[in-house]
Amino acid sequence: MTRYYLLATLIVVVLGSIVFAHRLAPPNLRVSAQATGTPTVESPARPEPRATSEAFSAQGPWVLSALPLCFDEQSRISGPLADLRAKLPSARQRIPPGTMLSSGECTLQVRAHDVLVRRGDDRLRVPPESALYRVDGRLTLVARSGTTVEIRRY
Repeated sequence: MTRYYLLATLIVVVLGSIVFAHRLAPPNLRVSAQATGTPTVESPARPEPRATSEAFSAQGPWVLSALPLCFDEQSRISGPLADLRAKLPSARQRIPPGTMLSSGECTLQVRAHDVLVRRGDDRLRVPPESALYRVDGRLTLVARSGTTVEIRRY
């Protein structure tokens, strides 16, 4: 009786393996289409000149990210301060208030409780409580609002 069970098990394993292998095989699909129209040459996007000469102002923890020609955001995390405390840069890495930094067309002024960015006549502000840090040669912005913190790396 045991040999029948072994034979039945062997048959099920072999058939199951064949079916399983067939399901994992990539489908043999061919997609083709005729190109129509005139080909165009793509050129890198250039910033368009501003339509108005009015000064622009805004504030929020996102303002450095709104200036891609000046600051290139690499990562962003936000959440309760208690959860992100271990990810905060050390106090010795903080850029001292009064420091002025230039990047692209932007001038960044680190102040005691906020950060001010100027681009021509535009004024953008990261509101209190925010601080700027230099970590591994890159800028890290920490903006706190109540018990929530946002960490952005540029």
